[in-house]
Amino acid sequence: MRYVHALVALVYAGLALSGHAAERVEAKYPTKPIRFLVGFPPGGGNDSMARLVGPGLSERLGVPVVIDNRPGAGGNVAAGMTAKAPADGYTILIASSSHPIQGLLKSGLPYDPVKDFAGVSLLVVYRSILVVPPSNPATTVKDIISLARAKPGALNFASSGSGTGSHLGAELFKAAAKVDLTHVAYKGGGQAVIDLLANRVEMMFSPLVPVLAHIRTNRLRPIAVTSLNRSPLLPDLPTIDEAGVPGYEFVSWYGVMAPVGTPAVVTSRLASDLKAVMQRPEVLKQTRSEDMDTLASTPGEFDKIRYAMIPKWEKIVKQPGFEGKQADGR
Repeated sequence: MRYVHALVALVYAGLALSGHAAERVEAKYPTKPIRFLVGFPPGGGNDSMARLVGPGLSERLGVPVVIDNRPGAGGNVAAGMTAKAPADGYTILIASSSHPIQGLLKSGLPYDPVKDFAGVSLLVVYRSILVVPPSNPATTVKDIISLARAKPGALNFASSGSGTGSHLGAELFKAAAKVDLTHVAYKGGGQAVIDLLANRVEMMFSPLVPVLAHIRTNRLRPIAVTSLNRSPLLPDLPTIDEAGVPGYEFVSWYGVMAPVGTPAVVTSRLASDLKAVMQRPEVLKQTRSEDMDTLASTPGEFDKIRYAMIPKWEKIVKQPGFEGKQADGR
């Protein structure tokens, strides 16, 4: 799978982490419950991933892993709490691939989305899918491009919020295909899909799971997938790269982070246990059913991936047609 290979290429570049604080770590870590912060309400992707791995991590560590939902500001409330927490391994955060670039999207953040965190482990990577309602006449990527170029700005796309994967995938498409699309941001993917079904918006770059049932009942039309490889759940659907935008690739991930300064011996222990959890049959069954691929990593490998996102997305955010820069990140 080429998009996984692309991440693996980053992973094996490596990034050494300092172990100077290891001597201060309790020899029997952990000795008390671990708080697993989630920046979104129950039921969303971040929450589901935390609840999928939490029980197994608790079992391996021998202490409770308490899921703590702190929604607000597009995940930045929980991220801020994590950044300010003691760097002792007892506060961790589930994060998505939009987290490292929040500083490019929102001014006034009370923390640095990259430098104030220590990577623990990547968990999964997954593709999105470009879908349209039946009222949209497009059946191919080239149709979408033709419609957009015929009436610049008239074609709109839904997202689950500014800076989310459904927003960023579309912005990358705009830049790669050289088209002008109008962004319609919602306060969650659920409402965006509802309005897509009601023909109030014309297209969306969505994770596959929230729209798969609607595709199978012909209430939404799939156009293409965003990875360089096809989805095993929809093997006949082309990639956007195949369908007319060479080189286009957009994949998302979930991973675990801790406050910067968390001793390497602690993040390494957590990463090792998370890797074991991700290989459990029940976890693999769930992730595969949601069109996700497990790609557990070491802390240093995950840090390399997080840092590599900044120069890539900085180019997209600085383009004149980018929509989504916010003045207040609190």
